[in-house]
Amino acid sequence: MNDEYADNALRLLDIVYDLYSGEGYPTKKLPFSVGENGVVALDNDLMNELSRDGNGDLIDWAHENITSLFE
Repeated sequence: MNDEYADNALRLLDIVYDLYSGEGYPTKKLPFSVGENGVVALDNDLMNELSRDGNGDLIDWAHENITSLFE
């Protein structure tokens, strides 16, 4: 794991925690789904947060790496 991966993982998990910790996360709802074709779809609330200023660089990274953070 390199520094950029670690920084992005920490930022993304902080966002996920802030968004979902009050909903019984992680047992009730994951912030993404994976289709039969392997394509990752991020939850709407997570996508909205990532679309805000300062988080846009995490969108592509999250699509590629979020599943490994929840294994």
